Amino acid sequence: MVELTPSAALGAVFAIFIVSRILKYLDGLKRVNHWPGIRCLFIPFTLFGAVIPTTSWNPGVMLTWKKRFELYQQHGRDTISLVPYLDGRAEFYTANLDVIRQVVAGGVKSAWVKPEDGGTVVKEWGMNLFTTEREVWQRHRRIIGPAFNNSMYALVWEKAIGIYQHMSDHEGWSATNKLKLNPVQKYTSKFAFLVVAICGFGMDISWPDMSADSEDPTAYMSIPEALRVNTTPSISKLLPRWCHKLPIQFMRKLTLAQNILAKYMQAQVDERREQVQTQIAMNEEGERDIFSLLVRATETNIMSTQNNKLTLTTSELIGNVFLLLFAGHETTAHTLAATFALLAAHPDIQEEIYAHIIDVVGPDRIPVLEDYHKLDKVLCAFYEAARMFPAVYVMLREATEDTKLVVPTSFGDETTTLAIPKGTRVIVDTIGLQYNPRYYPEPEKFIPSRWYGEDKADSITAFSIGPRNCIGRRFATTEAVAFLTMWLRDWKVEPLLDDGETVDQWCKRVLDARLFLTLGVKDAPIQLTRRRGE
Repeated sequence: MVELTPSAALGAVFAIFIVSRILKYLDGLKRVNHWPGIRCLFIPFTLFGAVIPTTSWNPGVMLTWKKRFELYQQHGRDTISLVPYLDGRAEFYTANLDVIRQVVAGGVKSAWVKPEDGGTVVKEWGMNLFTTEREVWQRHRRIIGPAFNNSMYALVWEKAIGIYQHMSDHEGWSATNKLKLNPVQKYTSKFAFLVVAICGFGMDISWPDMSADSEDPTAYMSIPEALRVNTTPSISKLLPRWCHKLPIQFMRKLTLAQNILAKYMQAQVDERREQVQTQIAMNEEGERDIFSLLVRATETNIMSTQNNKLTLTTSELIGNVFLLLFAGHETTAHTLAATFALLAAHPDIQEEIYAHIIDVVGPDRIPVLEDYHKLDKVLCAFYEAARMFPAVYVMLREATEDTKLVVPTSFGDETTTLAIPKGTRVIVDTIGLQYNPRYYPEPEKFIPSRWYGEDKADSITAFSIGPRNCIGRRFATTEAVAFLTMWLRDWKVEPLLDDGETVDQWCKRVLDARLFLTLGVKDAPIQLTRRRGE
């Protein structure tokens, strides 16, 4: 029997590892049909791929942002493959609308679904519209869809206007003609949270109620604060459950918030069920917030002989409300901040929008919901900010069976059909799509006018594509138009420059992306100058 020395054993293990990686790489090439693209050590959405910054040998999670102008051009096509040597499965990245439609717009019988690990954060409170697939997703959509109606949008508009007014009063804006906000995200985040907490959850809170965080993570935490902690992206949400017991301040704070909110949510479901049952029996109108509307829809369908299976469990109710709070808070806050930053950098466009606002609502009248469709230039600025800084920067789809994908062979019209093995992923590159000159000429430029006209506005891809497009799109655009109209009518927005800094340098510093669970513009310091009396 031959004895192996430690060095020989180590050499054998290393050789086996190298051979296994070579076989893995060759299998990856076969899986993607040897399609041109990037060959790298790690796929971006793996542990090492995500932690290590974007470099020449590691694409990283910032790949699609940092390479948004050349990623596809250097390969001569807008669908490429990524094949790793060490970690992750070979996959496709695409910024081609026709390919994207094949994987996201196929309906309940599609071979493509969201991978199970693609919605970990929003699965925490229960299955919901984002995490479900096929027939289960249809059930959720049929119950939730009716809650997003004109009555809801009227409530959103009313509350958005009121929150702006409370903000102005509480922050002392009415007593000054110049303000420095550093950063503007402090205000857009609080605003978006309040709108979704009031209209989505039915909370009775206002701007002054959103006090500063407590220094002591074990101190009393209000329900609004617990809700805010749970709906704000944090690295702690990606850590295993056992990490929540570590004696670290932000982990203790998150655990406290989760415990408080879990008890409150369950109590709210029970309370609202009882309230809704009484209202139905008395033939009374119910509350207008989304949580109450979902409870009412479920209770009504339970009593129906035709729709008694069209219901949500307690866990699903809570899961969907949490999804709406999480998505509605973070994405709208990011896009509003980007809108202000871009308008500060483009004073000519800002002046055009200001003149448009004055033309529609005048200098003093409080805007009403009927003004929404007339304020199209305000909406288009929001759309363009969403194009340039898409909060949802990727969408993941996985083949549930062996299937086929029709892919362009270049930037032209010629295509080929690829055989796609079960388990292969396609990463929908929202950034790449929205910076693709095929669809958006001069994509690097802030051009809100590209959205003028109803036919163009309907093609916005920042709210997803196909039957699973964002159910809260009109909710978000309604609050955004109301808030932007009030703000831009009152204030001229300008860059807040550092000492010796030029506007171009400010743009280079600020108009860049910060990415975690969602993508947003970097901290945007702005200066406000009062417009009233111009």
